[in-house]
Amino acid sequence: MDILKIIISLIAIGLAAYWSGRIVEFIKLPSLIGMILIGMIIGPTFLNIVPAGTMEIAPYIKDIALVTVLFIGGLGISLNQMRSIGRPAVLLSAIPALIEGFTIAFLSTIFLGFTFVQGGILGFIIAAVSPAVLVPSMVELINKKIGQDKAIPQMLLVGASADDTVAITLFTTFLAVYMSGVSGEKISVLSEIVNIPMTIVLSIAVAWILAIITKPIIKKIKDNKLKVIGVLVICLTIRLIENITHFKLFNSLLIIMIYGFLLRTYLGDMAKNIQDGINVVWKYGKLYLFAFVGMAINPKLVGEYFFVGTVMLIISLTMRSIGVLISLIGTNLTLKERMFCVIAYLPKATVQSAKAGIPLKMGVVYGDVMQAIAILSVLITAPIGAIGIKLTSKRFLRVDGEEEKENLA
Repeated sequence: MDILKIIISLIAIGLAAYWSGRIVEFIKLPSLIGMILIGMIIGPTFLNIVPAGTMEIAPYIKDIALVTVLFIGGLGISLNQMRSIGRPAVLLSAIPALIEGFTIAFLSTIFLGFTFVQGGILGFIIAAVSPAVLVPSMVELINKKIGQDKAIPQMLLVGASADDTVAITLFTTFLAVYMSGVSGEKISVLSEIVNIPMTIVLSIAVAWILAIITKPIIKKIKDNKLKVIGVLVICLTIRLIENITHFKLFNSLLIIMIYGFLLRTYLGDMAKNIQDGINVVWKYGKLYLFAFVGMAINPKLVGEYFFVGTVMLIISLTMRSIGVLISLIGTNLTLKERMFCVIAYLPKATVQSAKAGIPLKMGVVYGDVMQAIAILSVLITAPIGAIGIKLTSKRFLRVDGEEEKENLA
């Protein structure tokens, strides 16, 4: 009976997400806004009509969808593009997140009375850009041949996937420093920070080994559907390993994106057929990804911290935007293209929804305030970022290598 209830609820959630997406598209907004809103409405915060069993499996369904779109993102990056976007992508993976995280840490000591360590915990929850919002948006631009003359969507894809590594590592570091102060244990901050480049190097190594091992196997499989199922099983296994082991240096999402890139490099045209098959999975997966992201957002927690949180976010997002512009120094991007990158790097959702409640659960003083402001960051930046990407992509980027078209909507 419970299984039947879960199946029926999943069908209903999928239909609700689909039609809510279509409705907001009708008023020229990104469909993901409608999907997130319907998730928020039917989830625990408001109507609370989603069965408990469905909520328990929600993280796994989100993982399948997120893994799918990240793999598609990796398949969308060519070797020539990687050579041209390498340096700015590396800078985008670190500079904006570091500037925003430390800005929030400093502002927290002024506006909230936090210690700098408490501020760092909050800062690096907020500092992560959302793969759930940015990655699908960039994949859509790649499919529509927008910004391809300078591989701008690919650059943002690579930068954002590593950006989360930086933010999550420093969030974990500040949280560990705080907990060590409570327990009296000692922790080496330097050793924690060294984990960031080590994580990236390990991700590249694991992805390369996987690509080398699986390349001949994939080539031998004749049925494209079996190829799609095979690579999805591999990607989900990578994700499962991280979820089970919680190994600090293992970033499954980054590994999956690099794996997709390497398969495109090794398989050539065959990778395009795999991508077409996985696009079908993503067509349905995105409905659940955004709906379940919405269910994890609780606007009621924002409460009395709305004003001070908004002021802090305006300042920190301004500093983050400066970080994006610094990362793009020396590139051949126009001013409009740079501004598009600034907008695309604004949205938060995935990490904030997942990490917002952790400090409170672990007994961190002001953990409730951290949760409120982290949720506020999602409510403010997810729609602004998603709408901003949609409105500016055709105006600020070149379509299929043509000259910029100022009058395109």
